[in-house]
Formats: sequence, C-alpha cells, structure tokens
Amino acid sequence: MARSSYLCLPAGVPVSGVSVSVRPPGGQVALGDRLVLSCSVATGTGPRSFTWHRGGSGTPLVSGPRLELRHVGDNDSSQYQCRVSDGESTAESVPLNVTVLVPVANATITLRPLSHQVQAGDSVTLRCAVQVGSAPVTFTWLHNGQEVARGPVLVIEEVNVGHSGTYQCEATNQLGQDGHRVFRALSPELALEVTPGTPWVTVAAGVSGSLLFLLLLLGVIMAWHWWHRIGG
Repeated sequence: MARSSYLCLPAGVPVSGVSVSVRPPGGQVALGDRLVLSCSVATGTGPRSFTWHRGGSGTPLVSGPRLELRHVGDNDSSQYQCRVSDGESTAESVPLNVTVLVPVANATITLRPLSHQVQAGDSVTLRCAVQVGSAPVTFTWLHNGQEVARGPVLVIEEVNVGHSGTYQCEATNQLGQDGHRVFRALSPELALEVTPGTPWVTVAAGVSGSLLFLLLLLGVIMAWHWWHRIGG
C-alpha cells in the first residue's frame, strides 16, 4: 500500500519592525530645503505595500517606500509615519517629528521717544523685532558696529553725548541644537543724536541772567538817586 506524502509549506512571516530614516538627520530642515524619508522593514515575507501618513491621519499622503519633499513649507512641520502591509498583516513605524525652521528676516528697530534727537539725561528705549523667524530668536545690539547688549529691548537711562551714533539690531536663529546652520537678519541703521543740556535749563539760565542784570541796574539807579539827594 502506497504511503501518502504531504509537503508542509512554511507559514508567512508577518510584517514587523517598521522604521523610518530621514535626511537631513534629526528631522530638522530649513524652509525651502529638501526632505527625504525612507521606510524599511525588519521582518516579513510576501509582497509589501507602503503608505505615508501625516499628523495621525488615516488617509495616505503618498504610497511607496520613500517620501520626498523637494521644497518644504512651514506647514510641513508634523509627525510622519510609514505603514506597511503584506495583505494579511499591517505594521507601522513610530511617529517621526519633522520641524521646519523659518529663517529670521526683516529685522527692524522702533524708538521711544520717536524723535531721533534727544536731550542729555533723557531715557531712550529701542525695540527690535523680525517679520518672520522661528523661535527661539536671539537679538544682539550694535552701537557704531560694536556689540553693547543682548535681548529684544535696549533701554538707556539718562543718555549722554557718548550714546550718540548709529544703532543696529542683529537677529539670529539656528537649525539644530549644535547650530550647524545659523541665519541672520541685520536691521537698518538708526541714527541717534544726543544734545547736551535741555531747552528748559537754557531758558532758565537766560532768564536768571536777565533778572540779575535788571536787579543790578535797579540798584545802581537807586544808589545814584540816593547819592544825589544827599549831595543836594
């Protein structure tokens, strides 16, 4: 009697170990740069399909093992996942954070008081701002080209003639913790002129001098009349 023989086929191995690599490393990219995400699978047999998802959405963004954004925009900052299926099992990668940094641009200075000519002893406040730029933004103040302070606000109490000159603000932000790319925006120069004294002091000094002269003149006239009265 012939013995039947059976061929045991190995069962399919489910998809697992889905991971995503990114270029540039770290998932931090500057506005307008190129971003490439690649998906890989550690184990699994059979044909596989790849889909990309953003922000936890179930709707596929694109299909295929590779996602390329040629010119990233600021709205591309999000979490990205790769989902892999072999028709019977599905696995997905850990969400990858992608951060798009907007470089600083258009730094400007506002001055309080508004006049670019101030009197010695006055208080002056300069504020620096940028039109665009991802936080954190660092501000550096330059007086006649030399660094004098840091921070978005520069307050000068009791200005003197030495504070006259040009002021500029340099705003910077950077890509990555190591700052391998630093973006800078330099404001236009702001000219500040400090004049000695104040108009009120000058006027008061003038009035005091005039009064003193009149008092002396009156004293001379009275002495002259008194002298002639005695002599008469």
